Amino acid sequence: MDSDNLIDKATAGDAESQYKLGLNYIYGTDVPKDPATAASWFRKSADQGYLPARRELGILLASGEAGEVDMDKAIEYLSEAADQLDPSALYHLGLMYEVGIGVPKDLQKAVRCLAYAAEMGFPGADTDAERVDKILYEERKKKLRARPLLNLQISDVDVEAACCKAMLDKLLDEEIVFIDSYKGPALLGEDKDGMDTVLECCPFCGAKIQLIPHDTKF
Repeated sequence: MDSDNLIDKATAGDAESQYKLGLNYIYGTDVPKDPATAASWFRKSADQGYLPARRELGILLASGEAGEVDMDKAIEYLSEAADQLDPSALYHLGLMYEVGIGVPKDLQKAVRCLAYAAEMGFPGADTDAERVDKILYEERKKKLRARPLLNLQISDVDVEAACCKAMLDKLLDEEIVFIDSYKGPALLGEDKDGMDTVLECCPFCGAKIQLIPHDTKF
């Protein structure tokens, strides 16, 4: 579609054309690069419920690149798109969860969003997912080492405490890992034949796995 035709259709109220024209203003394609004008066209399209436009407007409202910051709307629009597995929305939400921009800082949610975006091929998401996962790993090591070896406890997002030294070592070496299985949170290890298996208890001391809130104080 040529530029004049695109402008005509956008001006006539076509939501997809308004979105595409907004992209042109973002990237400077056939028009001067102008994030504020891009945001205006995205908003017209977003007001009609066009999801890609709501995503792009959300990104601009979060970054302030268009001269306006509205974190509540940014999170609303990006979350809508992420719920539809939009990789760009998932990626940007992941970065926001990583540092706590507009949302509470949550590295588990960050790495989950980034990993989904990476699975769908969003550029750079795999690198960022690995980076945040390494941060989580270091925080997990510090947390587990600081907590008493008493109960084997997991939350809905991570392993929270080890029951014995042998289990602690396996968790630190990631030979036993937390997973979000189809039955809920669990620990994954290996059976005597070296096959992956969901653990029912500690294979070393027999402690049962307890489910606790992630924010439990120790």
